[in-house]
Amino acid sequence: MNGRVCGIKTTAPPENVMRNYPIRLLLFCVAAGIMSMQSIAAENQRTQYLDELAPAFAHTQGWGNLGVNTAAYATGMTPMALRIADKEYERGVGHHAPGEIVLPLNGNYLSFTAEVGVQWQAGNLGSVVFEVWVDGEKRFERGVMTDSDAAIPVEVDLRDAQELRLVASDAGDGISCDMANWADALLIYDSCLPSIGTPVFSLNGLPLEEPVEMEGNYALIGDDNGAQFAFNRHLGSFVVALNEGDRAHISIPLTNVLCPFEAQVNCACVGNPLITVALKSGAFSYALVGKRKSIALNVKGNGQTNADLLQLSVTALTEGAFVRVPRFLLKTGERMMEAGILPPQAPTTTLNTPKDVDALTSWRPYWDLGRELIVWDWLMQDGIGAGQTRNTYKSATILTFERINALLTEFHKIGRTVPDYLEHWRQERHKRYARLLLSTTDDDAPEWEQLWFEAHQLRRNLLFAKEKPGRILFVKQAPGVFSHQLTQYYGRYARPGGGLFVLDRYGDVTRTRQLGKGLLPEGSYMHPEITHDGKRILFSFCPTDAPPEDRFNGDWSRHYHIYEMDIEGTYVRQLTYGDYDDFSPAELPNGEIMFISTRRGGWHRCGGIGCPVYTLTLMNGRGGNIRTVSDHETQEWDPSVLNDGRVIYTRWDYVDRHAIHYQQLWTVHPDGTGPVAFYGNHTLNPVGVWEARAVPGSQKVMATAAPHHGMTAGSIILIDPNVGIDGLEPITRLTPDAHFPESEDVLLPAWRSAAPCDPPERTPEMERWPMQCYRSPWPLSEDVFLAAYSFDPLMGEPNPNLANMFGLYLVDAHGNKELLYRDLNISNLWPIPLRSREPAPALPSTLPDGAPDMGTYYLQDVYQSLQEWPEDTRITGLRIVQVLPKSTPVAHNPPVGLAFASPGKQVLGTVPVEKDGSAYFRVPSGLPLSFQALDATGQAVQIMRSITYLQPGENMSCVGCHEPRQGAPVAAAEKALALRRPPSEITPGPDGSRPFSYPILVQPVLDRHCVRCHSGDDAKGPEGQEPIRLTGQIEGQFTESYNTLAPRVAFAAWGKGNSLADNSEPMTQPGFLGAKGSGLMHHLLAGHQDVELDADDMERLVTWMDTNGLFYGTFNFDDQKRQQVGEAIAGPEIE
Repeated sequence: MNGRVCGIKTTAPPENVMRNYPIRLLLFCVAAGIMSMQSIAAENQRTQYLDELAPAFAHTQGWGNLGVNTAAYATGMTPMALRIADKEYERGVGHHAPGEIVLPLNGNYLSFTAEVGVQWQAGNLGSVVFEVWVDGEKRFERGVMTDSDAAIPVEVDLRDAQELRLVASDAGDGISCDMANWADALLIYDSCLPSIGTPVFSLNGLPLEEPVEMEGNYALIGDDNGAQFAFNRHLGSFVVALNEGDRAHISIPLTNVLCPFEAQVNCACVGNPLITVALKSGAFSYALVGKRKSIALNVKGNGQTNADLLQLSVTALTEGAFVRVPRFLLKTGERMMEAGILPPQAPTTTLNTPKDVDALTSWRPYWDLGRELIVWDWLMQDGIGAGQTRNTYKSATILTFERINALLTEFHKIGRTVPDYLEHWRQERHKRYARLLLSTTDDDAPEWEQLWFEAHQLRRNLLFAKEKPGRILFVKQAPGVFSHQLTQYYGRYARPGGGLFVLDRYGDVTRTRQLGKGLLPEGSYMHPEITHDGKRILFSFCPTDAPPEDRFNGDWSRHYHIYEMDIEGTYVRQLTYGDYDDFSPAELPNGEIMFISTRRGGWHRCGGIGCPVYTLTLMNGRGGNIRTVSDHETQEWDPSVLNDGRVIYTRWDYVDRHAIHYQQLWTVHPDGTGPVAFYGNHTLNPVGVWEARAVPGSQKVMATAAPHHGMTAGSIILIDPNVGIDGLEPITRLTPDAHFPESEDVLLPAWRSAAPCDPPERTPEMERWPMQCYRSPWPLSEDVFLAAYSFDPLMGEPNPNLANMFGLYLVDAHGNKELLYRDLNISNLWPIPLRSREPAPALPSTLPDGAPDMGTYYLQDVYQSLQEWPEDTRITGLRIVQVLPKSTPVAHNPPVGLAFASPGKQVLGTVPVEKDGSAYFRVPSGLPLSFQALDATGQAVQIMRSITYLQPGENMSCVGCHEPRQGAPVAAAEKALALRRPPSEITPGPDGSRPFSYPILVQPVLDRHCVRCHSGDDAKGPEGQEPIRLTGQIEGQFTESYNTLAPRVAFAAWGKGNSLADNSEPMTQPGFLGAKGSGLMHHLLAGHQDVELDADDMERLVTWMDTNGLFYGTFNFDDQKRQQVGEAIAGPEIE
């Protein structure tokens, strides 16, 4: 055999001569070859700056955007130059703690060098800890640095490394000014390893349509049910699926070929394919593979061409072929690297329509792409070849058997017998498992691999034997381009692709079919609902042929509407129309449809983009008689029917509270009457709960604990309202491998609630796939359910999520989840068993026909309260405050007072409370109302920071003022005093309280009593302090007196103070807000000079302070100008 090693010609001598060669001569030859390779590599050493790799690496950070050759920066701001202490740098990456940069290495590099430090800002600012991790091992750490510290050099060995993680932490003292710079960051290639270019893929002689890219970590490319490539970036592997006669070809360009190398392709084959591996320079290897066999093909390059082309070809001869390629290796000397066999990552700046490719399937259980995806899923779940924490086959098998045992325990608990064939199969595997545990077999030996595979098969079969849902209806959808709870359901952010599908088989083979294909134009589908008779499907659809060009504002011409389709997909009919978004339909037991719609009007009160409010809406089963039935002032989501006939839904209830929290569960009757908190209205963790559904035969509900600043996804929970209505006690975590996003873990890129939180300890499963997420649960029982799951992390505002992140799973509460279906190009969501179901009881409406727009409230006992009333409290009345929906987009635009993003308010008036604490009164229907409990001075002792409303003719009652919800009402010894008379009429508030106007309500009091001393150049004030001026003169957005007095009022505001407790959250403490808690009122009550306030004066000041110290009673810009100068207006635009 002749050959060359780095240009040195070698000839193999006869065996008998070789045996007699001196050992030193052999060592000399080897050393000479190695030295020659090293010298060539040294002469041609290649480097790459970290900033050049920015499009390829993943990163998270605690603030702003990643700076490429600049410091980190806020969106819309000009980045600063990279600077550490007094030294500026032209190259590098500007990061921000806490976060990390993760770069795949694939064994390509020798070392990493950089200078690290905190971006210079002013001196003694920031506090960052720098770490460098290589393949899970910490290889560099520098303790706390500030921006006054000089740069610290870093040099880390990367030989044979697969992953580099650059970590910047915030030193545990917050993230202010923690701008972490990786300056002059440089990676040095192993120059003896060739550079690998972008692979070129061909099927049947034709190159695949450009661009051949992967959005995220999966892709299926090829022809419907024909020749295809399936890629998995997590595992670094791919599959070639061919019909008889098909050919697949991959060409991988190699450059900088400086040393001899060897390419090795490992394949596992089904069918009878011909596989060849070749180099353009001449080397060639092939194999004609039998029915089911694994092989390895090798070719060698001589290192003299500088450039080469590595080619893999697969041809299906006498029947179809299925070829798995888990590894493609390049080796030179003792160095080995993974070849880049996957398509490049699609740029995040461009969002394409997901490719619609029907996966190649077969009747053969072992030859089916769906079956291969199941094995991929097992590997990723167990951390075998993928994920940030890894397992051996042995350790993964041990965990799988533990979960099998948990499943068997559940069988016994529910009195169900394991099928005989499974029990026999289990016993045989368990015997082999016991023998292997006692042996010294290597942890990754084929024996353990085979048992691992069979254990997973057993677990899968047991889970299906316990709960198999039958055929499944689901939706394929690419999530919208702006990830947020609000924006995810606007048509203006919709991406095209997908449709309604049925999963007919999901065991050994996978079968899906699309319903209504071609009946609608290209677009986006959401929220399927099967009618109770199992004959029709309701769903939401938005026509769109491309993602919006403006991903921040979206395309306002697009909307979701509600459609119906028959169960076979032969017809489709649109039910709603107009310039509204209509979505999330739920069929009620009486045949009507409750859904979510923007028809309510108004805008959300926070954020920098306009988000129209959407709330509960009703229509009949054919799309007629559409009417809004919720008068809530902000968003609502996800109506579904409970087992008792009520509707459960999510409401965003942040009246004068923190905007990130309080998206929790409420219930309402099907006619829109009786809105009542169900769970979480005083809960900070989780941030919110969505997608609630009743568990069959149970009072419990299953739901998704999700973030505010991201689309609905997170952790699946079970809520037992009999345990409690707030906090963690009523919650069972069904997917403990996923923390509650934004409250217990960072939501990428950097969202984290400031609320105190003590999350569960992180587990290896949690660390393996950080920020993995679940959504769309459909309960089959209290511990088994259908859901969508993603190994990929959930992204938050303003980023899009990956189009293909979610697959469909059967999941249980013991850590078992089995893949049912995954489309590698697009997400699969909202799984529902395709069958009829018994409707819940149809609750009759209590509303009289033709009732006037009025209703009544009955309060049994105001003193029944979760909060202890101050001693000797005597409540004599209720103030009825109308909360005004925002009529303009964008937070604090315009402001209605000092309180940031406050809702508008106006006072309807007051009603009496009897001596026994009861009240009975009439109010207008159709208005969002809030109540305040008043003492004898007219001051609010307790303030309601939520809203309620009535339908026309509704009579609603409550036990107390935020009374304990777990007990029954106290039986009264005699009829309540308020019920012994007709309902009270509202006594209107003082002039200027409706419409609300500070200049009309408060300024006349100041003009009478205060302005003579507190105006002009001679204005008086506390000694040594600024003079106090209390005139109605315009000053900025308000007036001189308002700017002086409002800061002395105890008003509630989102983000007020240093913690939520500073705003009396989550539950309002009596006497904390309004006049009772205001220094201004204390000052007035203590007496001031010779000022004497009469009852009217006091009522005006108290009313102002108790209504959050607002200035305006409208969001209309022109009306605010009139109010600012004391003019009256007709009223707010939206009520």
